[in-house]
Amino acid sequence: MKVLFSSWNDEVVDNRKVKPDDWKDAPAIKLPTEFDKENNIAAFMGWAGIILMQDAQIIDMCAHYMDTVQKESCGKCIPCRIGTAVMANLLKKIASGQGETRDLVELETLGRTVIDTSKCYIGKTGPVPILHALKHFNEKFQEAIAQKKAVSNGTRYEAKWTAPCYSACPAGMNIPTYIELIKEGRHLESLQTIRTASPMAASLGRACFHPCEKNCRRSNVESPIAICKLKRFAWDYEDLRNVTQPVNPERAKQQEKVAVIGAGPAGLSAAYYLALKGYAVTIFEAMGVPGGMVGVGIPAYRVPKDVLQRETEFVQRMGVEIKYNTPIGKELTIPQLQAQGFKAFFVSTGAHLSKTMGAEGEGEGYKGFIRGIDYLRDAVTTKQYDVKGKRIIVVGGGNVAMDCCRTPIRLGAEEVTVVYRRTKKELPADPHEVHDSEIEGVKYIFLAAPKRIVAENGQVTGLECLRMELGEPDASGRRRPVAVKGSEFIVPADIILQAIGQDADLSVLNGVDGVQVTRWTTIVADKDTMQTNVPYVFTGGDVFNGPLTIVDACGNARRAAESIHQYLTNQPVGLSVAEKMDKVMKALGVYHKDEKGITTSWERVPMPTIPIEERVSTFGEVEVGYTLQQAMEEAARCLRCYQVGMVALAKN
Repeated sequence: MKVLFSSWNDEVVDNRKVKPDDWKDAPAIKLPTEFDKENNIAAFMGWAGIILMQDAQIIDMCAHYMDTVQKESCGKCIPCRIGTAVMANLLKKIASGQGETRDLVELETLGRTVIDTSKCYIGKTGPVPILHALKHFNEKFQEAIAQKKAVSNGTRYEAKWTAPCYSACPAGMNIPTYIELIKEGRHLESLQTIRTASPMAASLGRACFHPCEKNCRRSNVESPIAICKLKRFAWDYEDLRNVTQPVNPERAKQQEKVAVIGAGPAGLSAAYYLALKGYAVTIFEAMGVPGGMVGVGIPAYRVPKDVLQRETEFVQRMGVEIKYNTPIGKELTIPQLQAQGFKAFFVSTGAHLSKTMGAEGEGEGYKGFIRGIDYLRDAVTTKQYDVKGKRIIVVGGGNVAMDCCRTPIRLGAEEVTVVYRRTKKELPADPHEVHDSEIEGVKYIFLAAPKRIVAENGQVTGLECLRMELGEPDASGRRRPVAVKGSEFIVPADIILQAIGQDADLSVLNGVDGVQVTRWTTIVADKDTMQTNVPYVFTGGDVFNGPLTIVDACGNARRAAESIHQYLTNQPVGLSVAEKMDKVMKALGVYHKDEKGITTSWERVPMPTIPIEERVSTFGEVEVGYTLQQAMEEAARCLRCYQVGMVALAKN
């Protein structure tokens, strides 16, 4: 990327005295050039230094930045609380034309002291760009002091705090705060913080694939904070105690009715936030149970059904009505709901249709060939398939495949084998799920793809597979599996569970003209606002993303609820300044994986589980949750990596 100047992560690129055509590249910088349709980003100042896209008034920018840092200081340690305040005042003094040379010395001394002695990273990183400015723009400061002239130029600045874990969370959860509150023993306040980003703390705390932990700076030392499991602890703490339940003071204050279609994580989350805004919300759910794929796709040993039910009841207490066994799109349509007075619609029907795997005999109706998603759903809603003493093959490598292979183990299957066309390294499933499946006795055949279902008298007897080898990377970034000619082999089986992916059923849109869909049978919507090209229809979750994650669905829903509120109140539907700042900082990159010398080692508290002999014979929850002492100990490992970033904007 071409920049005028950068000191980001102490890698200096200085083109200030070079013609634009000869500018040296800054390949590590990923700063977007556009903030929104009206404004470009002229400069960025934050936790790792300074980036100038064009010439900027550096002293004015430093003064505004340090003022923001001081306001974000929690005040729990003196160096940050007092030191940043003094630095902010000194910079204001210089920017107003009243600075003195000794102020520069004091700024540098204070900056280093705050960095070295603060407890959290507001203090440890806040002064960094100021020190960079003093070093690389010293002549500007000296000139301002000598001329005794104010340097403010009316530039618009926007700032926001971030953190590596927060930036990686699709739901935008304030992770450091809820962890800090657990450390301090303020567990109900921790749950309140979590619920500002998602009402699904119980489900997320058990089944989230936790991208936040991949961005945790403790990974640079030993292992990440158990962010996901601490979320579960906060929910469990309230759930297991007789405490005053939250109420919704805004309940039913609005006149408009909103329909949410689907009671999965996205639908429940959108309904929750709309209810908090005072809307009358009704969820229409096709099945007889809540939770969508969490309810019928994730087995009880991961998310117990009674836990999911209580989580759903919490959303209902906020003022949400749920109508079960009420599919939308056939006997009851969106236009008919409009006639009943519903003004906006959030479509979150998930992806409940199985993809085909392309094997010969797949459409023959053989007994023993079952779509994986149907197998999991039927196990909850209608029947348990008889797998006792039988050989099971699961085709696929995602989290649905993990649920499909671990469930028969608990029902007495003789042998369960996963067939996957790439290597273990490329498995898309959560590594934790893969590890647990292996402990429980699941076998794997890697670099193999299904070719033909083998059957006798209409009954599955095996799966003919082809050996594969990895070629060049495909669109997913993983190396493409290529069949090895003449390498066919047969794996004996009594039941084959196909778990290679799901599609959405778009019949929900029957009667609605104009909603665009993709060739992957997902609904097209603005990825920032979740609004489709039909203004009153919004979407989120798997029907928008394709089969993805619970936390992505919750993030979609939270944003969609805000968009629906904007739409119903005749406001422009769009991102807030804070959300725009989040996008900028996420693109820039908040986590520096090569950072060294962070802190001393402190090992992660292991999650207690039931014994292996017990877990393979029951659907009881495998992970039993942290005790209060364990949760507080694990929370204390958090480095509180809050960091401040600020942009200087220039009109397009």
